Amino acid sequence: MGSRALDWSALVAVGTLALAIATFMAVYQGRKQLQTLSRQVNLQIGQQIPHLFMKQVIFEEDIVKLDIENATNAPAYWVGLETEFFLVRERYYDAQHNGREISWGEVVKLREDGKTVYGKYYPLVGHECPKLVHEGKEVKPGTGISFCAPEGVSVYFPPKATAQVKTTPRFVVYLTEKEGWSWMGFEYGTFRDFLLKNSIDTVAVSMSLIWKDAGETVLGQTYVASFVIRTALDKSLAESSRHAQRFDFLALSHQQLLSDRMWITGEDYRNTYSGWHVFG
Repeated sequence: MGSRALDWSALVAVGTLALAIATFMAVYQGRKQLQTLSRQVNLQIGQQIPHLFMKQVIFEEDIVKLDIENATNAPAYWVGLETEFFLVRERYYDAQHNGREISWGEVVKLREDGKTVYGKYYPLVGHECPKLVHEGKEVKPGTGISFCAPEGVSVYFPPKATAQVKTTPRFVVYLTEKEGWSWMGFEYGTFRDFLLKNSIDTVAVSMSLIWKDAGETVLGQTYVASFVIRTALDKSLAESSRHAQRFDFLALSHQQLLSDRMWITGEDYRNTYSGWHVFG
């Protein structure tokens, strides 16, 4: 009797082990199939996502010409140039790295002595930021998108294509009123006049390419250009674009070493890619 009970217990144990192994193998195979399916789906999705690359940027007066390549099999839609501007001011230093900030009087003296003065631009925030007024109403900096497309192809950019497009950047300001929002987009000349009327000496400009896929999902943000407009000196967009003054923005790239004292917000981290500029 004892022997039969022992045999029965052994059979139950073997059956339980076999069931556990079978369950494990089923789960394992299921996960492998799910991973394979996920990779196939991601590959199919990736083939449907357009990606545009900048090959060349040319500024002619107040127009921007862009040589763009779509390296994927998916067409891009609503291709545009996103233009954003920031109010900035320049600070001066007696050395290029970790230099002491100096006053304008010290700048003049150093220059008279034939010495080099170093400067960089900082964003104006809070109480430092002057009010901007247009037609008697206070306005704030906004972001403008001007459409660009190959000749005669609307805002559709074909797959596996390279083409030169052109557009006129718009510098946008906005105001809030009781009945809603109001936006104004200036071309460069009008924008420069607007800045001069507001006694603004310099603004930093950042431009990037933006587009949508067939599902109307916003993609892109490929870096195009960044520069400072010196309102008293630069009479055209082409003149401004030649001056590569340094912003005190963090330009992220794979080659740049980030200091342990450097930080950005979580939103900037998730939405910032190589070549973009964010406040540092």
